Amino acid sequence: MTSNNKISIRFTFLLILSILFLASLLNTTKAQCGIALKEVVLLEIGDATYLKDFRVRLEEGSAKKPPAKEFSILLNKGSHYRMNIMADSSMEDQVILKLYDFTKLYGSNYDADDGTSYEKFDFFCAKTQVYYLSISFAEAKQGCAAAIVSFVANYDAN
Repeated sequence: MTSNNKISIRFTFLLILSILFLASLLNTTKAQCGIALKEVVLLEIGDATYLKDFRVRLEEGSAKKPPAKEFSILLNKGSHYRMNIMADSSMEDQVILKLYDFTKLYGSNYDADDGTSYEKFDFFCAKTQVYYLSISFAEAKQGCAAAIVSFVANYDAN
């Protein structure tokens, strides 16, 4: 075997090894995006009781109609809930979490008037029913986010 063939085989081997390594990094990054982010958001709920988490990875879209992921959740009358939301730390776009039913928006972490987003908002449930959560990004950038719904306390809803 000539020295050129040995160099070619080594180069091919290193190239294949590099491609496999990069592929594993990409898969790990995608998987950690949701799970690792959920752990960070969990630290923010304070003394509230964790109920459910929602993790999304959204592709880039248009600013006129940003992609969104929607989830349903049953919430109970007389319960005070907290909705925490956070985007991946590499995201420059603001993440938007909305709570609504078919007829009404009940809360959001995003103030469209001044473009400010918050990491949480509270909801005092006045009616037991299925509600919907929508997660999107203000400028329709690609990225991931995690939201957590937690129970704070009961209150008199009468």
